Amino acid sequence: MRRSSVAIALVMLSLLLASCAGEQAATKQARADSQYSLGLAHLSGGDAKQAIVQFSQAITEDPDNPTLHNAIGLAYLLDRRIDLATASFQKAVQLDPKFSDAYNNLGSAYVQRAQYDQAIEAFKRALTNPAYLTPEQAHLNLANVYVVKGRLAESIEEFKRALDVSPDFAEAHNRLGYVYLVQGRSELAIAELTLALKQAPELATAHQSLGFALLLAGQKERAKQAFQKVVELSPTGEMAAEAMRQLKQLN
Repeated sequence: MRRSSVAIALVMLSLLLASCAGEQAATKQARADSQYSLGLAHLSGGDAKQAIVQFSQAITEDPDNPTLHNAIGLAYLLDRRIDLATASFQKAVQLDPKFSDAYNNLGSAYVQRAQYDQAIEAFKRALTNPAYLTPEQAHLNLANVYVVKGRLAESIEEFKRALDVSPDFAEAHNRLGYVYLVQGRSELAIAELTLALKQAPELATAHQSLGFALLLAGQKERAKQAFQKVVELSPTGEMAAEAMRQLKQLN
């Protein structure tokens, strides 16, 4: 009888300890979720430092959560702490090798470090996951790296892949138009830049590239209109200065 009572007591103690452990885990998870939400609010408001504080606290509660490491990586990027951002994204993909957003962000961090070959590999890894919800972003980023490396034919293919996924992607049209302009293919450049401006009429870089493409095609009056739009949208800085130089020559 005494042995039976002891056994029952041990079972009850075991259940109690398990219950306490479960409650503690739930409490830690709740704190991590709350801190993550606060971090996102700070991040969306542009306050990288406060976002980092909240994400760091969340990671303390839930250290193996790849979403948290990706989030703090974005905050570090915003705060220009590129090495810490890179390490955070690396940790995120280590914890979840199929985390395409983290691979895309890792590629962006590598770009800021001018580590273009590593960036290419990261963007490609992002695209290996068929469940990736926004592959057009990785295609765009990969294409932009190819432009930097002078691999224009490959960049064109990636811009087109981005547009296959998202036909109204203004920045992909804009960048593709720019590459066509660099190649001297003015009609193709004009077509792509016009599509970009249909989706994003206030995209000053597209107006600038369109102005040069129109000049190349001999359409000076339309080129003047494009450069005037650049000055209107972005009245200061090097882009505006270049647009004003072009307008002076055209007048």
